Amino acid sequence: MKMKNALIVNGGLNSTKRDQLGNYDLIVAVDSGTEQAYKLFLKPDLIIGDLDSIDEKTIKRAEKDEVQILKYETNKNETDFELALKHVIDREIKDITIIGGEYGEIDHLFSVLTVIISFQEDQQISWIHKDQTVIIPNTKKIAIGNNVEFSILPFTNLKNLNISGAQWNLDNENIEFGKSVTLRNISIDNDIEVSVEDGKFCLIYNN
Repeated sequence: MKMKNALIVNGGLNSTKRDQLGNYDLIVAVDSGTEQAYKLFLKPDLIIGDLDSIDEKTIKRAEKDEVQILKYETNKNETDFELALKHVIDREIKDITIIGGEYGEIDHLFSVLTVIISFQEDQQISWIHKDQTVIIPNTKKIAIGNNVEFSILPFTNLKNLNISGAQWNLDNENIEFGKSVTLRNISIDNDIEVSVEDGKFCLIYNN
């Protein structure tokens, strides 16, 4: 049976609560993200990484649970998170949620976001980060709730950006990369609609 959605539990600190999450066809833990998964009463289907930051007791628990483990060399050209995201995308899963990786050195935080942006094609990828969600959508309609503050952050120039269902709508506006005109908007319905003819962006909203 084809898998529809996946959860990637990244390493590092995680403030996401279990009730913020749904049910997933595939749960992938990234190295020490395995410990975060177990804390949320989630049993990973797969562990990916060089296993340099995971406790030995956690590895033994995963082996007892018959979790598949893909171990990589420490010296490699990809981060553990990059390997995990690539694995999920290669399985043609279109709805991907990411948790963890909230704190740490700034290069790691930016790396997570840039990896998501570079890998995303026709998937919807959401990263729950503390009290906000970063989403790279694959549909025009996005459910974020009514009266919710959100921002659209361009990663390229955006051609013919449309926003509806918000306090400040846009109609076929060209947005240059680096401009702040799409920051701090507010939804006026449960769903907003965002579309662009060309360009890459993420939408950030308060949980």
